[in-house]
Amino acid sequence: MSTFNGIIHEFPDIRIDFFRGFQSQPPLACFLSHIHSDHLAGLDRLRSPFVYCSAATREILLRLEKYPCRLNYAKGIFEDPRMQTYKHLAKVLKPIPLDTPTEVELEPGKSIQVTLLDANHCAGAVMFLIEGNGRAVLYTGDIRSEPWWVNSIARNPSIIEYSSGLKTLDRIYLDTSMLDDFPLQTKAEGLHELLEKIARYPKDTCFFMQAWTYGYEEVWVALSKALNSKIHVDKYKMGVYKSLATKPKDSRFAAQTHLIKEAPYLVGFTCGNNQREGCLTLYENVRIHSCEKGTSCAVGTKPIVWIKPIVAHLKDGRDMVEVGIGGGGDDLAQKPSLEAEDIVSLIDLIERNDQLLGELGTEVKRILQKARVTSRDIEIDMDVSEFTEKESITEIFKSVVKKVNAIHNPVKKLEKNNQSSTLSNRIIFPYARHSSLPELRHLVKTFKPKDIWPCTVDPADWIQKGITMRGLFGDLCTENIFEHDRMIDQIQELQREPQGEVEERESQPETQPAAALFSSSPIIPPAEVPQPREPTMGKAIQPSVSPPPHSKRDYDSFQNGQEPSIKSTSSSEGEFLSEDSQASALSDHAYDTRLRAFRAAQANMEGDGPWNTINLISTTDNHSTLDPEL
Repeated sequence: MSTFNGIIHEFPDIRIDFFRGFQSQPPLACFLSHIHSDHLAGLDRLRSPFVYCSAATREILLRLEKYPCRLNYAKGIFEDPRMQTYKHLAKVLKPIPLDTPTEVELEPGKSIQVTLLDANHCAGAVMFLIEGNGRAVLYTGDIRSEPWWVNSIARNPSIIEYSSGLKTLDRIYLDTSMLDDFPLQTKAEGLHELLEKIARYPKDTCFFMQAWTYGYEEVWVALSKALNSKIHVDKYKMGVYKSLATKPKDSRFAAQTHLIKEAPYLVGFTCGNNQREGCLTLYENVRIHSCEKGTSCAVGTKPIVWIKPIVAHLKDGRDMVEVGIGGGGDDLAQKPSLEAEDIVSLIDLIERNDQLLGELGTEVKRILQKARVTSRDIEIDMDVSEFTEKESITEIFKSVVKKVNAIHNPVKKLEKNNQSSTLSNRIIFPYARHSSLPELRHLVKTFKPKDIWPCTVDPADWIQKGITMRGLFGDLCTENIFEHDRMIDQIQELQREPQGEVEERESQPETQPAAALFSSSPIIPPAEVPQPREPTMGKAIQPSVSPPPHSKRDYDSFQNGQEPSIKSTSSSEGEFLSEDSQASALSDHAYDTRLRAFRAAQANMEGDGPWNTINLISTTDNHSTLDPEL
């Protein structure tokens, strides 16, 4: 699961793959690498600025369904899930074509150049090459850096300056979801194994491909062609993939535009005056199924061979299976998820009842805390079709415990049917969507950047295992920077400090590394933190050059509702003035009104809820009624 908090140190005016916490530093532009759930944090509540992405990502996102659940703790049950979509972002999402250096204006006189490059991860997934002001970074998002893919990226004319050594990347923001040091089977090797296994079954065998997320489109194509069969999917999947083949509505003979290379085979295309059908279908009487459970498909009454992808076959005969929380694990399966307030409540339940989960309580709490700190949702391992108010809160814990056990035991001895004369009802094949360390090192070696910044981090685990960027990629970087390692060292130093000093540091979250415990983004130095911007125009508000002759009440005391201090100071004219900006004290009514207006404006800026009405009243309380709303 990505822990990246969206901040690019070299370009602090933008955000990538994380859309929360804008109140401290509103960005001028946002970027989205792909549509997996751990990269969408906060996007459902975003209203501005523009979000740049690939055309395929835009079309999928506008149709993506989200099923958050609400916990009714008074009754101890679930509430029904509410389906949410991202349709309100239709005017905010701005597609950029791949392999095309594109200038993006952040504000008048300030631009960056952005190039989208295929990430070999899922439909529409891209990397971002960002250049400007003499700096250049590569943000990978999620990638599978197979050797053939790295070679194709290296020869791409949009980035060949950096792969050939003519220029050097300042930093690669790298997908570090899997840092295990073992080789992976390529996707081609995985497909070869799959097709070899299905060829042993009788011609009337029905197969069910468990494609629960985006990224298995090529598997569909290979299965359909090898078995000469269409693939039954539910209406939701069909609608999503249909959007990836578009054509003008004013001409039936117009050429179609396909937003991913698999789209023509999946959903059809125009050839001459004829419309050719794709391999995906709503018709149930076919040999291959990837439909959603609970759709009453007739295949449920027939013998089925289940096809399940895994990460890799290991040399000792064991297999690494897909594990983890988040990461797009259920983006195509309609499953409910826990959001921030629900996660906080679950943590509170565990703290109040230490015996609730037994030995796994500490680990479950740690995972919930990580999801809370990184502002990521957690999918519940229950289908929406089976999700009712009768489900107990206990079911949530069972789901999380199941995932914890899977994380602790990702390598398993799975049943093999290669040498057996009896055909199994389950087929596994390797098809990793992330890269292990050898493939990541190949990518880093190709570009030889100055520094590496990890996008998926578990500081406690890394400290325990001694994982560092210098240790993993130090021999491949052109400079000895490794800023992330220094941040981890600072976290360790903070943990060894007396409690009083730690609390004092934690009172400054924007500048202290302790705030980055689960964050995987560089901490911006205090000097680089801009002043708040106007929500509509995006222009910085310049602070006064010289201070006024006397100061207003300090910010913290006003926000906390404290009474103003009346310390006197001497002015240049020799007069004594109060530190409060008014000659006389505010009435309680005026003070309360100003405080409510301030907090309403603050909530509106943070964008965490509905827009609050702000009423005006004279600061000297000369009026007894509220002025009209702005």
